[in-house]
Amino acid sequence: MSTRIAAIDVGTNSTKATLADADQGKITIVREDSEVTRLGEGVDASKTLKQIAMDRTLAAIQRFADAARADGATRIVAAGTSAMRDASNGPEFIDRIHRDAGVSIEIITGDREAELAYAAIRSDDSLGLAADLALLVFDIGGGSSEFIVGEGNSVRAHRSLNIGAVRLTERFLHGDPPTASELEEAASYTREMLEQFELAPHPKAIAGIGGTAINVAAVAAHAAGAGDAEIHGRSVTLADVNDVLGLFISRTTEERKRVPGLESARADVIIGGVLILQHLLQRAGVDRFVVSKRGLRYGLIAEAARER
Repeated sequence: MSTRIAAIDVGTNSTKATLADADQGKITIVREDSEVTRLGEGVDASKTLKQIAMDRTLAAIQRFADAARADGATRIVAAGTSAMRDASNGPEFIDRIHRDAGVSIEIITGDREAELAYAAIRSDDSLGLAADLALLVFDIGGGSSEFIVGEGNSVRAHRSLNIGAVRLTERFLHGDPPTASELEEAASYTREMLEQFELAPHPKAIAGIGGTAINVAAVAAHAAGAGDAEIHGRSVTLADVNDVLGLFISRTTEERKRVPGLESARADVIIGGVLILQHLLQRAGVDRFVVSKRGLRYGLIAEAARER
């Protein structure tokens, strides 16, 4: 018998929800929602969640949870990532969410976040990735990014690094648009951080999840005159990434908000995310990646279905 499950991912930059039916190992997506809530605003420097950021995030969680229950969800699972891990008042915010929204948040480690992301990609046959292919999966978040190398369903190496679109922006990219020296400092730091992850076995293909990957793909599709094309499963080249980055760094935040394909709420931090993506592809020596809209929420739903 099918079970309707909702999963909520409370990230540093956005809060996302997936409602799905699970039946004997098969998961059918009913609805997906996302809102840029910027929970991690200022956390890199202060190690504290701001009241206004918590209010925004709680309101989104309440909306997602209420909608899921109205649509028949019998279980809601939720995970908090980098911002909640780093903030001293993260536990207090979790208590508030449970009290006001009736949702229990699990603060997951970066390693667990990485494993859920890899499982989500490998379970998706629509991406056309060979089962025995050495695969690198990435999720560039707001406060941290996850990198996983595996073969088949087995994870060979994974690392969660404290580098993300919001964190990189707050540390280095203060100009609007950023200056050449700011971009170089951010790029140098990004290269240094990525060197911490050993790519072994060396990947033959790369898959990306999360807001940076999806927005870069959408902007590239619009630039190619394919704005109505499906983003899930789309192949994005390093040349596309370079072009998108060039487009963004030549514009102010307000001008970036009007770039077709870009979520306007990401305009102020998207350059940081694209810089990480650019240097990841260069380091891996792979000239393209495939985009997946499946994230750790899919892994959470699969786990919840097995536990019922």
